[in-house]
Amino acid sequence: MPAPADDRPTSAPWSTAFFTRLHRYKALLRRRWWIPLLTICLGLFVQAWLIYQTPPSFQSMSKMMLAGKMNIAQSAVYSEDSVNFYGTQIQLMQSTEVRQSAETLVRSTHPEMQPVQVEITVSQRPRTSIFDLIAIGSTPDYTQAFLNAVMQKYLDFKKGMRENQGSTVTTAITEQLIQVEKDLRTAEDEMLEFQKQNNIGFIQEEGNSAAQYLVRLNQQYAQLKTEYDLLSLLDLDQNLDRAQGKTDTNPAVTQPTEDKGMAFSDVGPEGDYLKAKQAVQLLKAERETLSKDLRPKHPKIIKLNDEITKQEKLIDLFRQDTVEKLETRRKSIGKQMENLQTNIKEWETKALDLSQRLAQFNRIKGKADRLKTLYDRLTNNLKEVNVSQSVDSGDQISIMEMAGAPISVRPGLFKSLLIGLGCGAVAGIAVLLLLDRIDDRMASFGEFQHQFSENVLGQIPKEKTKGRVTLLQPDDARHVFAESYRNVRSSIFFMPYDGPRPKTLLITSSVPNEGKSTVASNLAITMALSGARTLLIDGDLRRGALREAFGISSKIGFSEVLKQEVNWQEVVVPTSYPNLFLMPRGKTLGQPSEHLLRESTDALLREVYNHYDYIIIDSSPVLAADDSTSLAPKIDATLFVVRLSYTSARLTRKSLELLYNRQVNVPGVILNFVDTSLPEYYYYQYSEYYNTPAPVEEHETVGSHHSQPKQIQSS
Repeated sequence: MPAPADDRPTSAPWSTAFFTRLHRYKALLRRRWWIPLLTICLGLFVQAWLIYQTPPSFQSMSKMMLAGKMNIAQSAVYSEDSVNFYGTQIQLMQSTEVRQSAETLVRSTHPEMQPVQVEITVSQRPRTSIFDLIAIGSTPDYTQAFLNAVMQKYLDFKKGMRENQGSTVTTAITEQLIQVEKDLRTAEDEMLEFQKQNNIGFIQEEGNSAAQYLVRLNQQYAQLKTEYDLLSLLDLDQNLDRAQGKTDTNPAVTQPTEDKGMAFSDVGPEGDYLKAKQAVQLLKAERETLSKDLRPKHPKIIKLNDEITKQEKLIDLFRQDTVEKLETRRKSIGKQMENLQTNIKEWETKALDLSQRLAQFNRIKGKADRLKTLYDRLTNNLKEVNVSQSVDSGDQISIMEMAGAPISVRPGLFKSLLIGLGCGAVAGIAVLLLLDRIDDRMASFGEFQHQFSENVLGQIPKEKTKGRVTLLQPDDARHVFAESYRNVRSSIFFMPYDGPRPKTLLITSSVPNEGKSTVASNLAITMALSGARTLLIDGDLRRGALREAFGISSKIGFSEVLKQEVNWQEVVVPTSYPNLFLMPRGKTLGQPSEHLLRESTDALLREVYNHYDYIIIDSSPVLAADDSTSLAPKIDATLFVVRLSYTSARLTRKSLELLYNRQVNVPGVILNFVDTSLPEYYYYQYSEYYNTPAPVEEHETVGSHHSQPKQIQSS
């Protein structure tokens, strides 16, 4: 018979695994809370003992403050980074150089004092410019003297820093001023030399005149080029029309030929050409008028035709003369354009030379001006530094209170206790983590999946009740608890099998107290309530207690049947649940496996097999006795119960290996005592779904039908 397919996911989501692990640690902390408490107490005790063993120290306190500053007009004043000012001063007060200088001062002023190690702590009071200095040492007099020496040497160190900084800045500015003065003189000499060789005023005036003249030449060239292009592109009639149009537009204005183009004249070839064209047009108009009344051979018509022919010949002659004149005009304009181009190039070269000389002068003059400005600024800065050295207007820190009288203290008491607390907490957490690594008990479905590949038929939630868990009732108010058993029942009903479905089911576990008897009883009740005729056999022949759970008074049972003292039908008793029958344990047996391996047991199972739809056998734990491993091979299927947060993975694996070695069919595992507060059991929040009120008629029917089991439970 093949094992059911394993359809479980390969890995849980990261968030679910994280919260599951966190819940495991919380549960571990609830169980082992006394371990971190013990380590914390031990850490505090050790630190307290060390503090007690340390000799007493003496503490002296003093104060320093930041005085106001005088603002002067000059800006070259010694200052420090305002953002990190207070932190810098604290580090200076605690620096090695100040400490060594203070030790030297104490030795010179108080040679009778024996030097000791003194710890200096400096802090700034919030929202103030006051520094609190605390000195802790093993002798009171030296501690007080050392604190006063530290403040004095700190002030001397600050003063030396200001003087050194001022001297350094003065030297740097002076060196730079000398160099700038040399560069300024060189620039001024270069500018004078250039002015001797070039008349700057003349260059500026000539440059402006050259630029204006170039503009006029370019304009003339553009006009001539336009005229030249028109003479080349337009025909004779178009050029004559253009010239005549310009003349007719404003005949009173006379312009040079270069500005207006080709002028129209009434004399000359172009005038004769235009007059001849007009005469031909008039003759043709007259002929057209006479043609309406006269025949083509009429003398007047013939005379007009002769006149027209004569005028057209004149037009051809005048046209040739005019074309020659236009060509001569075009060539003349071309010569003028060539001459203008030559002039333009000459003046451009001249203007460029003037511009370059003027730009060179401006560059020399600009350099001299910049050096003069820099020289004046450095001179002012040097004066400001001299004033700053004479009148120190920077931030001044002065002594507000001298070192006070030392008092006896135990330094670092709070810090030491915190260290002890932290070390104890870390040690406790380390012990808990070590125990968690050693403890291989599974706390959730995800952890079981990580350890085993067996199919999970169902998960039974943990009941938050004290004492023994009561059996299910037909109208049980524990909806989630009851639904979990219905889920197991459905998993058994619909397991994929190729052959006959199993009818005999053995319920076992690894060790005692995993809830296998409760699972067997409630599973049998659930199957009986579904209408299946079910027999529940108390097969734990050493400690079985199903008789007491169901309130059965019979003293004989499965033990007597195995010993063949009675027939099995005589010991089977009905329960208060319909379709559910119970075969009690009977008397305890010393060696049950001896009886379970007999042929009579096989015959008993075959006989019982035909009388019930399902037979559920509550057997003993696998590792507690050999009973289950002896009986399980004779049963169709064995359901293995694992109690979460209780059963060791190592023991579970050993039990399953024992069953598999006996060729036992284990179709799946039932997880018992599941903690539904874990994130992976979020769907248990829908328990209110079962609280939907039922109709009155149905409620009354159910109540009357299950009145008897309620009485049995109360009894």
